Amino acid sequence: MEESGSGSGAASMSRQQNRAKDVLGYEPEVQAVPKAEGEVNGISSRVLDWMGVRGQVTEPSAAAHVCRKVDPDFETYYVVNHPWSVFELKKGTFDEAMDNLRRTLPDKGWKITKDGPMDTKAASPEIIAVQPDSHHTLTVQWLNSGKSGRTELISVDVDSRCFRVPEGTELNRS
Repeated sequence: MEESGSGSGAASMSRQQNRAKDVLGYEPEVQAVPKAEGEVNGISSRVLDWMGVRGQVTEPSAAAHVCRKVDPDFETYYVVNHPWSVFELKKGTFDEAMDNLRRTLPDKGWKITKDGPMDTKAASPEIIAVQPDSHHTLTVQWLNSGKSGRTELISVDVDSRCFRVPEGTELNRS
């Protein structure tokens, strides 16, 4: 007769953690959602500062989302994503913002993995970077550049890697 209870729950959790590690290539850190969201919001604030420009900035904050590779039901594992943009800048400042990021990101410990045109018809400039210590990723795109009469903006997306919630925390907010 097999014992049930906390032992079998612990074994199930261990199997789930091993599967996540195998799929992701790393063991997801246990972190409360508000802390992870705060880290991503902080990165977004620093990126805006590093751009060195002023304009209208979209409002939404970072939020936890499904870590699709290992937990499509959004129960135990999550990622934090913060998409935002800055627009209505003075002429010429979009280029300045991108140049400032090219200089500042490496100085702040980020590794730029792509700096070139997007794979689109417009071929807008794009910078993709990763922070090797925290594994956060950053994608910055200068959209609608060079097209007269179109609103220009810089789209920014800050993402975390997958985290695991502390035991007893419910992620599924459906």
